[in-house]
Amino acid sequence: MSQAAQNLNWLITNFVDNTPGVSHTVVVSADGLLLAMSDGFPRDRADQLAAVASGLTSLTAGASRIFEGGAVNQT
Repeated sequence: MSQAAQNLNWLITNFVDNTPGVSHTVVVSADGLLLAMSDGFPRDRADQLAAVASGLTSLTAGASRIFEGGAVNQT
């Protein structure tokens, strides 16, 4: 794992540890690839969540086009 990825994992693990109600966190690329995950989150589950997030993003963009809702903002 690269140093940048390790730094990102540390950052999101810190977010999980200090945010009430948050169990796990993932960072996902625009095409659905898992970029980082919080410590203690099993890799297979993180990959599944990354796929779900990508699918939801795609569905949201499609619904926006169908209903002429404008651009979808991703953060």
